[in-house]
Amino acid sequence: MNSKLIEMKPTTLFEVKEVLKARKGEKELNYEQEQTFKYVEKFAKLTEKQTNDLLDDLKKIDFLKDLELLRFEIANTVPTRVEQLQLMLPKGVAPSEEELKSVIELTKKFEEKF
Repeated sequence: MNSKLIEMKPTTLFEVKEVLKARKGEKELNYEQEQTFKYVEKFAKLTEKQTNDLLDDLKKIDFLKDLELLRFEIANTVPTRVEQLQLMLPKGVAPSEEELKSVIELTKKFEEKF
C-alpha cells in the first residue's frame, strides 16, 4: 500500500481525540491509534472552544506571531510556569521575561478549567 502525504498542519490534542473517537465508533483502532487515544484522553485538557480561544490569544503576543507550531504546543500542554514554557522554546527564540509572563497569564486562565 502506497501512502502519499497530502497536507501537513499542526493540530490540537482535542482534534486528535475527536478524530480517534469517531474512528473508534466505526471500527476497531489499531495499536498505535489505541495508544494515541489513551494518551489524548489523559492529556487533552481543554475543550475545542478553550483551545481556539487560547490559540487566538497566543497569536496576539509578538514573539509568537510567526511560531505556529509553538502556539499549538503551548495550547496542547498549557504550561503554568515560566520554566515550563522556556523548555519549549526553539533555539534562537529569546522572548523577554514580560512576554513569557504574558503567555503564562493566558494559560493560567484555563488552569482551573481542567
